[in-house]
Amino acid sequence: MSTDISIAIIGGGVIGCAVANELSTRYDNIFLFEKNIGITQGENQSSRNSGVIHSGIYYDQETRPLKAKNCVQGNSLLYKFCREHKVPALKTGKLIVAVNKEEEEVLEFYLNRAMENQVPDVEIIPGSKVQELEPNVKAGSALLIPTAGIVEPTSLVYRLHTLASQNGVQFMTNTKVVGIQGDDKSIELTIKYPDGNIDQIQAATVINTGGADADRVARLLNPESPYDLDPIKGEAYKFYGHKRPDLALKGMNVYPTPVSVITPHGQHFTVGVHLTPTFEDLSYPPSIGSTVTVGPRLVPVEDRDNWTDISTPAKEFTEKVLPYFPGIKDNDLSWHQSGLQARLKGYPDFVIEHDPSCPNMINLLGIDSPGLTSCLAIARSVRETI
Repeated sequence: MSTDISIAIIGGGVIGCAVANELSTRYDNIFLFEKNIGITQGENQSSRNSGVIHSGIYYDQETRPLKAKNCVQGNSLLYKFCREHKVPALKTGKLIVAVNKEEEEVLEFYLNRAMENQVPDVEIIPGSKVQELEPNVKAGSALLIPTAGIVEPTSLVYRLHTLASQNGVQFMTNTKVVGIQGDDKSIELTIKYPDGNIDQIQAATVINTGGADADRVARLLNPESPYDLDPIKGEAYKFYGHKRPDLALKGMNVYPTPVSVITPHGQHFTVGVHLTPTFEDLSYPPSIGSTVTVGPRLVPVEDRDNWTDISTPAKEFTEKVLPYFPGIKDNDLSWHQSGLQARLKGYPDFVIEHDPSCPNMINLLGIDSPGLTSCLAIARSVRETI
């Protein structure tokens, strides 16, 4: 391939495909390069997540303004997109439950955060109302967030990929970018193909949507890039409601109050081990099934390229959810999956910026949760940046 291209996108997860689809309506000659064999299965973060559509209550304006803005905007954009393109998605609502007085004070904090971020219709409800909504969930009170829901991630990636392809985007799978050099006029990418051959391609603009490898891609151009992955994986189990009908859920997202987590690179808050409904099948309109994912539990990873082993026994998951989901036993859980997150060391927010040494290179780094919810809003911001 020797033809110069206008836009090169590196990384074919949900962010890369959303960007490709957004730009395909305005630009020609767009190529997306993905190192994995396929696009539509969402090989990394895009499939290894809970599939939750977040509402935007977790992110403060001071330290995580991009997450706050893009999550709230992305929430409504995603529901609209899924309706129009028949991607399985449902507005299930979310309960953030408090089981003691301390946690009830935390709910007040996040209710105020919801108002700051303009998340609609959030309210604190008593335990009696929680029992009406989810009879098997125990809580003194809960934060009810009606705009939360779930989406089937691989179906979303597939639809974005299909639409972008129809608009002329060329997807080059099993093709790795191994070198980047550039200035303010153009950027040269060194591409390695599946057969081992190497090629150089000139691109006017390069967009780095490399997910958990985005920091490495950024350093291909600029070895002085300050961003580095804080390798943490999320592990999850499944609870099959048809095996315990006495404990089955009705279909809401159920979360504990957020908890503090200490890593070698600082303190951050996690949403905790939560219960996420899943779809009965992938037909449209979708319906909720009886299977629930339980997770994630965040585990620091020493080797970012070797994280697929099962680190956490089921017992540690049941201990986390027992306070609000009493009755669950260790043998009720079956292993589901793990996934490496794109969290950055020392940077709690999304990073969306031009490389200072080469303004035609746009890096999207630290796109961990709520990246799935935010994908369409992020894609719009990239279009505006270009």
